[in-house]
Amino acid sequence: MLLKACTSLMFGMSLFAYVLMWYDKHQAIRRKPRISESTLWWFAILFGATGIFLGTKWPLFHKAAKQTFRILVPLLVLLQFSWVIYLAFFN
Repeated sequence: MLLKACTSLMFGMSLFAYVLMWYDKHQAIRRKPRISESTLWWFAILFGATGIFLGTKWPLFHKAAKQTFRILVPLLVLLQFSWVIYLAFFN
């Protein structure tokens, strides 16, 4: 039950985080008010790292040049998936 809840949480947060990345990129192109990086980081930390990671890849390439996004987001993805795998096998 906990595993299902955690994977649902990760999926939902990642989907929402990807939409935030798309929206921020869209706003940047139009030179409109944007979403702060700290908000994107909070969504990455709160189980949305996969969505943020995918937002740095094709077709968005948003925040891909920032070193913190290139290094820390993949580490967060690994950490979050490791936690889900731990729950699947050891809980």
